[in-house]
Amino acid sequence: MLKLSGLFVLLCGLLASASAQEVLSRVSSQITNGLTQGLLGTNVLSALQTIDFQGSLQSVFSVAGGNQNILGGLLTNQDANLMVQVKDFRLLQVSLENSPNFKGVDLRIPLAFSIQTKFPALNPCIFYVQTDMRVQLYLEKGADGKHQLAFGHCRIAPDTVRIQSENLVTPVKKLIVENVERVLGDLIIHNLGAKTCPFINSFLHNLNPQVTNELISLLLQQGGYGASIQISPQF
Repeated sequence: MLKLSGLFVLLCGLLASASAQEVLSRVSSQITNGLTQGLLGTNVLSALQTIDFQGSLQSVFSVAGGNQNILGGLLTNQDANLMVQVKDFRLLQVSLENSPNFKGVDLRIPLAFSIQTKFPALNPCIFYVQTDMRVQLYLEKGADGKHQLAFGHCRIAPDTVRIQSENLVTPVKKLIVENVERVLGDLIIHNLGAKTCPFINSFLHNLNPQVTNELISLLLQQGGYGASIQISPQF
């Protein structure tokens, strides 16, 4: 009986959480549309172009070029020249998500782009990349007791990094593709946030007061805060 009771409580909790997220998504759609358009007006996408994908991936292909076992003797050392083209930078629709660990919400900022590699003896291969930047939004009380919008640390969510290659490869070359995906994953986790977060932080710090007010109102509804409002975001 106790087990059934516990299961019922867990089920109710899951249903309540799903319902809360549904309400949040519906209520916040206008806000997130404005945030998406605002971020598109920044240089956040151009920041991705400064990441050295070429240099980081060159080591993978240089090792492959010097290892005749990997490519079956198809290469000479002078063939180990890599061309990398990064394109199709896109900022997808941002969203607000309930966070189970704190009172505020997560601002989810999805980014997508593709990387095309050209290497002798291998067919050109395109890697499609998508990942999320996340920022916690919550309310703090100022010295006057009024609530104000505050922002947590801008970060990349490592578990959202998804890399998919377009072309199927032979088993003998599979190791290279796996190494490329590993290097890309590490590069994105450690470098992408450092390049894009300054633009995201600056954008949030200079939010339109109307959008700030709407976010505060939304958080007041979500988190059971008091009713006082002040629309001055701070870090």
